Order: sequence, then C-alpha cells, then structure tokens
Amino acid sequence: MTFKKYKKSDIFIHPTTVIDNNVEVGAGTRIWHFSHLLENTVIGKACNIGQNVVVGPDVIIKDGCKIQNNVSVYKGVTLEEDVFCGPSMVFTNVFNPRSHIRRMDELRTTLVKKGASIGANSTIVCGVTIGKYAFVGAGAVVTKDVPDHALVTGNPAKQTGWVCECGNKLDQSGKCPACNRSFDVPDLRPVSRQEPSLQKSDTLNSRQKFNVLCESEAYRHAAHSTMAFVDLAAQQRLILSKIEKNIKTVLNHGRYIMGPEIAELEKKLALFSEAKYAITCSSGTDALLMALMACGIGRGDAVFTTPFTFAASAEVIMLTGATPVFVDIDQDTFSISAKKLEDAVKKIMKMGALVPKAVIPVDLFGLPCDYDKINFITSQYGLTVIADSAQSFGSEYKGKKAGTFGHISCTSFFPAKPLGCYGDGGAVFTDSDEIAEKLISIRVHGKGKDKYNNIRTGLNARMDTIQAAILLAKLEIFPDELEKRRQVAQRYSKLLDVCGSFLTIPAVPEKRKSAWASYAILLENERIRNDLQLYLNENKIPTAIYYPEPLHLQPVYNDLGYGAGDFPVAETCSSRILSLPMHPYLTKKAQDKICMAVNQKSHGG
Repeated sequence: MTFKKYKKSDIFIHPTTVIDNNVEVGAGTRIWHFSHLLENTVIGKACNIGQNVVVGPDVIIKDGCKIQNNVSVYKGVTLEEDVFCGPSMVFTNVFNPRSHIRRMDELRTTLVKKGASIGANSTIVCGVTIGKYAFVGAGAVVTKDVPDHALVTGNPAKQTGWVCECGNKLDQSGKCPACNRSFDVPDLRPVSRQEPSLQKSDTLNSRQKFNVLCESEAYRHAAHSTMAFVDLAAQQRLILSKIEKNIKTVLNHGRYIMGPEIAELEKKLALFSEAKYAITCSSGTDALLMALMACGIGRGDAVFTTPFTFAASAEVIMLTGATPVFVDIDQDTFSISAKKLEDAVKKIMKMGALVPKAVIPVDLFGLPCDYDKINFITSQYGLTVIADSAQSFGSEYKGKKAGTFGHISCTSFFPAKPLGCYGDGGAVFTDSDEIAEKLISIRVHGKGKDKYNNIRTGLNARMDTIQAAILLAKLEIFPDELEKRRQVAQRYSKLLDVCGSFLTIPAVPEKRKSAWASYAILLENERIRNDLQLYLNENKIPTAIYYPEPLHLQPVYNDLGYGAGDFPVAETCSSRILSLPMHPYLTKKAQDKICMAVNQKSHGG
C-alpha cells in the first residue's frame, strides 16, 4: 500500500486490518479492528474507520469522514468531506442483483456530499445523491436524491424537515434553535408548504397549467443561475480519480498507439452492445468511412442517407467517390422515411446512371431509426445498411442495442456524445468476420501481416490509447448515466406539456429507447424558434440548433442538382428545431429555470 505524502506514523491502522494493493490513506486517519480496504481505495486525512468496515475497490472517501462499525462502502460510492455513516448502514451498488447474473458492469454511482449524515441501519439504494449537510434518519430507505440540508425518514424515505450544518432541525422560519444560524427559507423551504401539483392537470387548459407551474416555489427560485449545455465537468468530478489512474497507467507503459487499453475497450464495447466485434478508430467520421471502404463502395455507386444530419453522414460517401442520394425524413422521429427510401431506390434504378449499394440511416438525437422497415426494403434490393449511430450509443430498438443495427453500425465518442472521450474517437460494430478483418486492416493503412505489408488502400484511423483509457472509466458509469438522461427527458416532457401548440416535444415510438444525446423541440415556425432562442440566451440558458440548414441546400452539394422544396420535411424541421440543455447531471432546479422560461415565452412572456 501507499500512504500518499504522509508518514506512516501519522496513521493508525489496527493489526487485524487487511489492506490490498494501491490503497492510499491520509494523515491522521484511524482504522480499527477487522476492517478491509480493497484495491485502489483512497481514504483522505483525519478519517475514522470503525470495526468490521469494508471499503472498495475504487472507492474515494475524502477528508474527515467517520464510518461506524459494520458498514460496507462498495465500488461506485463516493463520500465527500465530513460524511458520517452510522452503524450497520448499507450502500447498494447494483439496482437489481441476482446471484447467478453478473451485473458489475451495471453499477449505479452514489454520491454523498459534504457534511451529510446517514443514520444507523439505513439503506441507500444505488444511483442517488445525498446533498450537502443532509440528514438521513435511522432505518430510512433512500430511493431518490436528497436535497442539501434535507431531513428524510421512513421507508421509502420522505422529507420531513430541514437541518442546520450543526445537525439540528430548523424551525419554520429557517432558524436553527441550537446555534441560532438562519437560513433563507425560500431556498430551504419548509416541507409543509406544498407546491401546486400537476397530478390533476388533465382537467386544466394550457394557460391554467402554466399558471400552476408559475406558482411553484421551485419555479420562482430557479431564476438566475448559469448552466452548461453539456456538463462534462460534473461527470468528471465523479470519476476523476479513475481517469487519472487510467491515464497514469498509459504514461507508465508508454504504448500510446494501440496500447492494451484499446483491446480492453473493444472487448467491453462489444459486450455492452452485444455485437461480435467492436473496432475502435479515430473518430465517428472515420468509422463511417471505414465501413464504406470495407463494403467496397466507390465511384458509380449510390448511397442513400438523410439530408437532416451532420455533414459527416454524407461527406464520407463523397470521399469514397460514391454519390449521396438524399431521402426525406419522418417529422415525428427525424429519421429517414422508409417509404421515401424505397421510392428513391426505384428512381435511381430506373435512371440507370448509378448502382444502389448502401443506406446510411442516422439515429438522430439518440433515437434509433425504424430498422425493421429499413431492413425489409434494403433486403429486397440487396443494399447494405450502415447505421450511423454516432448519437445513439446506448439506445435500443426492439430489444437490440445500438451496435447491432444494420449490417454495420458506427458510433462517435466526440466529447458531447452520450459516451464521449476527451478528444475524437469512434468505433465500428459488426457480426461479420470478413468485415471485421477488413476494418482492422483499413484503420492501419490497409495493412496485411504487418504495417509494412499493405494489401489495400487504408487510413490512419487508430484511436489513441489515452482516449481508450478515458472511455474505460466512463463506460463504468454509462448505464447509470443513460438512466439519468431518460429521467431528465421524461421531466422535460412533463414540464413542457403545458405549452400546447407552441412547441412539439420529441416522440419515442413503442419498443425503442433513446440515448437522449439531445432534447430537441419543434417550434411553430422559424420566427418563433429564433425569438425563443434569443430569449433563452438573454436568460443565460444555452441552446443549439441541430441542424440549421439541411445538407442538400449546402454549397458543397450543388453539383447534385437539389434545390429548395425537394425535401420539405427536412427543410421545415431545420427551420423549427431547437435543442435544450441535456446531460445526466442536469439538476431539477436547472430544468425548472429552462421550462419556466420556455413556458413564459409560450404564453406571451
């Protein structure tokens, strides 16, 4: 073990304690009888670890924490400074454990913030956050997030009051009777003041629903904070130690290109997606290009795709020498229209100048396309389906996971994606041995038996080892983040339902699960969209327009002969679309601020 920067004499560890490799213990910490610290555990300064306590692996306990007897703090749990864990309380880290099913790759992270106290014999169900100086009563079962300074009791735990930093319950005015400290009650509002409920809102019109929302305490006090469109910093705070450890491992072995982390990541990505092969590469764009090259797509071939997408979906077709053929979308899902796809294939076949070879459906904003319909059409015409799942890794379509859509599936690990690295990265998924062999060759200059034996034209498309190391840390919390994204999306849809015809909330068809890379609303028209974006910007709410101009109207595709009106659904969506902040760590307070602003604008504010 290591003792960080401190002398061993500064630390007390009882001889019966078992300590595994790579454990760090801070100065002044005391660890008592029969405890066990598993590998990669970090314990801060001045902590007190009681008898029969198990910590780890990969757990961070910050300075000043006190853990009483018979507590286990397992992987996925982080304790900030000065946390108190009472005797025999329990942290879980898998939501639905079975002894015969290994689910350690489905850990849900738990964060206990500074100064919080957790009473004896209580249970903290994984995936929640306990707020600063919150107090969990003895025997409580916590199943959802606990706000800062909240007092919760019972099974399931419910809020029954507010507590001071000194641990005493506040009175109705927000004053602590023990230390006389006063709190701003609007921020720590007494639980006896019930917020207006939306449970009976079915009987209200949109104006009445809006008025109910505006009377909410949460709405009135969500006003002046700033926020991130995608909050990568919040994610990093949870897993920084793991990321730093992984990067340090790469720096130590020095294999910066195709190091062992690449193979480990590919194995875990394939396992997660349930595809036979996952081949990492340098970007989502290169993933698409490699897939086209592996299928032998080239000059004289037609590849069908949507005009309502990022440039990469079509530019890779041009790079192979093939011709992109655009197909309009369905407005409800923003996905390529299966009916219009078949019409486009028939038209190209009738013209005879190009040979239909492949389709690149785009899972826009995280929602899978309707692959049953697409596959039915493509099978009739012998077309290869290359799924552009750059935004949908983690999504599902009728029980199948992204990575198994189509013949080949491609994704991106750009930082803002649902699973993102700290630079560029991507991966190609396939069940075909032949395609996988070609992809592995193509990404390293078309190599054969080695990189100096070139058997085909290839690319320099390898993923950096450090990016793989970062993704390995992020993949551990990815299932939990997907669930949090879905909760954020559900809450958006509930709060924005009061807006009536002012906007259309995103739809998720039956038997599909979105990865919610973006939460995109459609406004009535372009003027209203632009006015709303300006209004949100003035209120320090970031937004984005994906995508302001469909590809068929962009100058680079002028030679294809398309014009305004050729793809009316894509064109109208481009003029009406607006994406709101979306990430797993978007707080309810931030969502209240966003939705309050949108609702105000929708009702003439």
